[in-house]
Amino acid sequence: MGQIPQLRYSHRRLLPWAALGFSVLWGAVLGVALTGDEYGLAVFGVVGVLLTVALTVLLHRQQSELQSLAETDSLTGLTNHRGFHQALRTKLREAGPRREGVALVVLDLDDFKTINERHGHPFGDRVLQGVGAKLRQSVDRDDIAARTGGEEFALILPGSDADVAQGLAERIRIAIGQLAPAGSELTCSAGVAVYPVDADGAGSLLQLAEGALYWAKRSGKSRTRRFDPDHVRLSGDAPQRSEIERILRHRAIEPVFQPVASLTTGRLLGYEALARFPDSPGRPPSTWFAQANACGLGPQLEAAAIQAALEVSGRPPGTHLAVNVSPSALSTDVVRSVLPGDLSDLVIELTEHEVYVGDSLLADSLADLRERGARIAIDDAGAGYAGLKQVMWVRPDIVKLDLDLTRAIHSDPVRMALVESLVRFARRVGATVCAEGIEEHDDIEVLANLDVPWGQGYALGRPAPPWSRISPPAADTCRNALAQALISSPGGDLPAISAGDRRLEHLAGRLANTRTSSDLYSTLELMAGELNADKVALSRWHPDRHQLQTLAESGDQVQDEFFSIADYPATARVLVDQEATQVMVGDPDADASEVRFLLSQGYGSLLMVPIVLGGESLGIVEAMSEEHRSWARTEINRARIIANQLAAVIPSHFRASAPEGIET
Repeated sequence: MGQIPQLRYSHRRLLPWAALGFSVLWGAVLGVALTGDEYGLAVFGVVGVLLTVALTVLLHRQQSELQSLAETDSLTGLTNHRGFHQALRTKLREAGPRREGVALVVLDLDDFKTINERHGHPFGDRVLQGVGAKLRQSVDRDDIAARTGGEEFALILPGSDADVAQGLAERIRIAIGQLAPAGSELTCSAGVAVYPVDADGAGSLLQLAEGALYWAKRSGKSRTRRFDPDHVRLSGDAPQRSEIERILRHRAIEPVFQPVASLTTGRLLGYEALARFPDSPGRPPSTWFAQANACGLGPQLEAAAIQAALEVSGRPPGTHLAVNVSPSALSTDVVRSVLPGDLSDLVIELTEHEVYVGDSLLADSLADLRERGARIAIDDAGAGYAGLKQVMWVRPDIVKLDLDLTRAIHSDPVRMALVESLVRFARRVGATVCAEGIEEHDDIEVLANLDVPWGQGYALGRPAPPWSRISPPAADTCRNALAQALISSPGGDLPAISAGDRRLEHLAGRLANTRTSSDLYSTLELMAGELNADKVALSRWHPDRHQLQTLAESGDQVQDEFFSIADYPATARVLVDQEATQVMVGDPDADASEVRFLLSQGYGSLLMVPIVLGGESLGIVEAMSEEHRSWARTEINRARIIANQLAAVIPSHFRASAPEGIET
């Protein structure tokens, strides 16, 4: 944060004392003025002191509460990424003069992605909350338990040696294993390092503990490893810092740019700037930024990467440039100094997985950036409950979908459903959605049909020197997807998995183009699929006879069946009131005759929607489910859409008064 926050804090510490002196002085003057003697001076002086003490206590309490919120992970209640680094430096500084030991344990849940994929992110978040509870139960009052990443945790143990820390890590690993959901396994790996035995600084201690963790992962996971220089490379603060300082001094950062495309038209929209380190091509960029953070140079390296990207000229007119900034660095002077005054063609993309909901300093920085024209993007939306909370707090202009959602989405209806809901959310709040990690042309088409407007990934264009274009085959895929979407009546059969409302559109097109009763029968299974029903039936009303005629049922080629609506009051209300209704077995208010009918057919619930044309009821669409359930609003709405289509179809294929049967 630089020196400014420290100065502000020191000023805040002086304020109560200044207020005390002023209150005593003013109380004395007021006392003399009102009473004219020393007694009044003493009384009012004491009152001033008491008021100042009360105000000081209140201010201190508010500051403590704000500080606690800024350093707490909202999902687990543990110390967050920022608070962890601050606490680690503080504990080492306190232990330094006495040369007391401070043990650091870093933990990572093994293959946690599988838990999320199998059980869903909400379940995964509950597991993370359970891990947080286990950690809190396992540590003493002076210890620090933190969540430092998505499924990464850490313990700071003042006064503990390696044996104590390793024993605690093993007990915690066993406790975490008890949180595994039925049919799944939940394991954890851990690494241990100790100050000052292994390292003499916060950055190097963290590096060695993480090195021990990676050694545990390489050894087969589900184990704890104590730092060993024979297995973990020893690198103190000085070598780490000197490497980063060399990069900063020689400006050894090479920006590359990945194009962002419109998935509707295939047109180039902008670029995301990414940093590369050509002097060490074997190390991924993330390790350099992690190393810079460990030695206190994270904001400087981020600022250098941003500056390198902004200095490249010749960007195509009308395109934007997205630069990555961590929330903790965004408010620093060094990052602010490299951003131009006019940010109208820039996207500030918040990276880093720390939870920053409620950070007032970050909120002020975002407001300033927006006033200068910048758009704010947030990364990895949909990666967990905490990530969604950040989306709601930041209110980003651009929501970037986590690549785990977009990868192979064309074959995964669960991913489709989640992306579709995120797109609808973004449209409601006026945000743009960008899908990252698109690697297949089939995924381009599906994402376009889900109304994802922007996309980037290897299928569209790899990160490259300036200024590459969208891959022509990918652009063609975008345009072809739009052309297919413009076809009003798709023919043939749709794939088993289709994006968005494509299947409903397909059904509507089939109904609009029916020519025979056989064509109509062929749509019944599609109707059942759209309504999540086990059976769909079409009935025709004969008002002159007060009878309902069953015309067709999915799975069956029924002959004419006639029912008197006098025997079924709920059905009669649907026809007369022209409003949908549902009947559930077990509902004490349900029509008894309808319930007996459902039980006789082996169903638990029924949805009835009227077919209306020109203000007259023609019949009913009936959807039946074997479950005893209430019908969802989406299913009711879709049933109405289908009924509206059938209103124009039924009179053409079924005679209004044909007691002898169905016309073929």
